Amino acid sequence: MQPNRSRHDSGRAFGPGFSCIIKKPVREGNAMRNKREVKAVGAKTQSRGDGMARWTTILLGLAGAIGVAGGAWTAFEVHPSANDQRAPDVHGRLIVWQELIQGNQGRDWDIWAADVTHPDAPQVFVVSNYEATNEQNPSVYDTIVVWQDDYWSTPEASDWDVYFRDTANPGALEVNLTPMPYDQINPRIYGNRIVWQDNSFGDWDVCVADITDPNHLPIYPLTPYPHDQSRPTIWRNTVAWQDNYVWEDNPDGAWNVYGADALRMNKPIEYLFSALPEDQENIAMAGSYVVWQQKTAEDWDVYAADVSDPANPKILPIATDTSNAMYPDVDGHLIVWQDDRNGDWDIYGYNLVTRREFIISDNQPGQKEFTDQLRPRISGTLVVWEDVPLTPDAPADIFAAILDGPEIAACPNPPAGDANGDCVVNLQDFVLLAEGWLTCNLDHPDACP
Repeated sequence: MQPNRSRHDSGRAFGPGFSCIIKKPVREGNAMRNKREVKAVGAKTQSRGDGMARWTTILLGLAGAIGVAGGAWTAFEVHPSANDQRAPDVHGRLIVWQELIQGNQGRDWDIWAADVTHPDAPQVFVVSNYEATNEQNPSVYDTIVVWQDDYWSTPEASDWDVYFRDTANPGALEVNLTPMPYDQINPRIYGNRIVWQDNSFGDWDVCVADITDPNHLPIYPLTPYPHDQSRPTIWRNTVAWQDNYVWEDNPDGAWNVYGADALRMNKPIEYLFSALPEDQENIAMAGSYVVWQQKTAEDWDVYAADVSDPANPKILPIATDTSNAMYPDVDGHLIVWQDDRNGDWDIYGYNLVTRREFIISDNQPGQKEFTDQLRPRISGTLVVWEDVPLTPDAPADIFAAILDGPEIAACPNPPAGDANGDCVVNLQDFVLLAEGWLTCNLDHPDACP
């Protein structure tokens, strides 16, 4: 069952011209800061123990990859550094993350990137390093990077904005997508669309922007409802988010998984993908699959939903052991997440075709310094994650691995008779076919034989 909520049931005044941009006043002077130049790299690059030379252009150089054995693949350190590196994302062979840098006015977070087309020699460069400003939570699609930025925050009021930049052009300017007060955070990008959450009305709403023309940026409210809609994700025309909307089937306001076909922004078609009494959080999606972590009585588990028919999602348990499984991501037929079943956090994977689980990162034989591997992201066969030593306050590094071998087997040519979609025809398929034998679903009963 899905709640019957109007897009205007919150009592908010949404006229025909309403958008996330004009629903609140623009801060004086903000429009003049719509675009800004990236600062010189040398001003904020500190000396590193790996001996990497400092550059004054956008390209920092080629950081040597440090290999760590892991299954049929080798994990490598993307950019060896003494700085804390967090929140990686990846698309194609471009990896982005936030890095804590010592600048002239103190330490703050900047956005960095690496092209790992050649994993033994990643091309590392800075995306945004504004002085005394935090740039965090990056997301990447193709060559466009988006992030949240606290340039306009003051000691009295938080004011995060969403910025983006096309890294294909080293001289490209950053664009402030949301030049207004309040907070716009947790951006995600797919194609020419960016989604984020906005707290202009005292709760969190999801907004969408089309950035096809950087000089004309239409922005739309996707979820103008009471309660919170947060941590959105996007794939093609579909946006998904976690939502604590209270209604008869969710009286306690647990986080549920919602989605919407945002092709028509004036009339998005909304769906309830998962409605359970337990919280469902940290949503990701790709293709016809949505994944999330779900709270149980004892731990967090990972679930997926096949939403190829969004009105009738099919829920799939992915990682439901007694350990904690968190921060899932999905691309194609592969799901990844962090898992503490071995006493520390490791990265695991699941193949939706073979229905088999496999480990991606783990402590290696003879290893003396053990680490946690956290918050994985995947694009194709490239997986990235935070690698954190178990010592208190130790900085994290960004590691990656290019998966290969039978663990990631795909099914480019499904065989005839494969009823359950595992790319194998066997007795299980016969059972499924037998259950539906002589079934007729033609929309006129007289047409059935």
